[in-house]
Amino acid sequence: MILLLSVTIGLSVIVVFSNFSEDQSELKTFITHSGKVIRTTGEVIDPLYTVSTVEFDPMEYLREFNYGNISKLPDGTTVREYTIIAEDDKVMEVSPGVFYNVWTYNGTVPGPTIRATEGDLLKINFINNGSKDHTIHFHGIHPAGMDGVFEAVGPGGGKFVYEFEAGPVGVHPYHCHVMPLEEHIVHGLYGVFIVDPKEGREP
Repeated sequence: MILLLSVTIGLSVIVVFSNFSEDQSELKTFITHSGKVIRTTGEVIDPLYTVSTVEFDPMEYLREFNYGNISKLPDGTTVREYTIIAEDDKVMEVSPGVFYNVWTYNGTVPGPTIRATEGDLLKINFINNGSKDHTIHFHGIHPAGMDGVFEAVGPGGGKFVYEFEAGPVGVHPYHCHVMPLEEHIVHGLYGVFIVDPKEGREP
């Protein structure tokens, strides 16, 4: 499923140059607004089919929080473990006849909304199934080696485990931090990271 946000500044819209064959594994050719030719064998996602066959509630999607797989350490600390997979070969029809190459975390744009409680130990198993270097940079204050800024994860199944304590309290973005930064974000590699206070929130 793809949730398309109304962020269009800086996007290079892709228009179909040739007809799709029934075999989605065959090479498909597109031409961008600037005239650049792009070819892909990636999956083509048709939102018109999705809309016509699935009842989609955007508010329900945005509230599908990912709390991770929960366990406890001997000292009582809560451990939350997540798996996030990056891909960069999907093509989405954003308007009839207009296609865009989306890059995804766990197959969606935005990526999963990660939620934890202040002080929890987080383990994020990151797998890069794309064709480019990718990372996950979580906003907030985290150890330098776990910040996802300089630790690029290679394509074709590269792996990295981010491990840090949840904090500070708040709603934070996360995104790929490989340069050029804007290219990775506008293609879809971003999401939300929520840290709740230990004492809980008011209803």
